[in-house]
Amino acid sequence: MAEVVRASALAPRKPLGQLHRSRKLPIRARLRPLLEPMSKRKRPWFFTAGPGRKYPAGDHWINPKRLDESFLKLVKSLKMPTGRDGAGFTIHSLRHFFETFCTNNGIPQRVVDTWLGRTGDPSMGANYYKLSDEESQSFMLKVPFGTGESAADAGNPQT
Repeated sequence: MAEVVRASALAPRKPLGQLHRSRKLPIRARLRPLLEPMSKRKRPWFFTAGPGRKYPAGDHWINPKRLDESFLKLVKSLKMPTGRDGAGFTIHSLRHFFETFCTNNGIPQRVVDTWLGRTGDPSMGANYYKLSDEESQSFMLKVPFGTGESAADAGNPQT
């Protein structure tokens, strides 16, 4: 079963989210064993760069520009389109994919917005909407990424 984890619990000194707001993220059960040991390291960053000339031990912050450059280099090597022009891939396009994939598979937009840390909805409904940990877990279990089941069968107990 998925577990809802407060992002700040995984990275206690550097809260995530829009305007550095903490938020809860539902974590799939198979991902948790990979992330949990990382949260016990004593440093302010959850994901860190590997060893290099300047930092032989690694475990230092990842430069976002270099991360994007490395990602673009990898995508180009796979002969896939890159960059914002021409609908290519960028690190940010992964966020767009996640949102689109979730909503296209029946996860309510408000739930996805909550996961992504969006707080800009001016409607009164947004003021009153609360997503419980249990509901968040339930919705995350319905997202069919990497589970081997088709999107049409996701969350269907009969399959």
